[in-house]
Amino acid sequence: MTVRTAVTTAPAPDRLQAAVNDAAKRLYDAETALHIARQTGVGSWISAAYDRLHEAVAGHLAAVDALEGRNRRSRRPTRAPARLRPREPGAARRRP
Repeated sequence: MTVRTAVTTAPAPDRLQAAVNDAAKRLYDAETALHIARQTGVGSWISAAYDRLHEAVAGHLAAVDALEGRNRRSRRPTRAPARLRPREPGAARRRP
């Protein structure tokens, strides 16, 4: 007997964006947990919530860095802006 399970996978380019979205959700949940823990006034809960928030922030930063790194590598070099291109001899200088 064969059992089939539905598994949804994101295409490779969207996997990093999905990781950022998941990390953002964990960050939001950690902030909410800290807010609730602070309202209780229980020190051990507050400390644990701060630890969870710290881990969520680190995870979100890592996910964003990975996504931005991919975006930087995928961009094609563009032509330099006019102000950075060398001028032709005898060409009139443009004022900004």
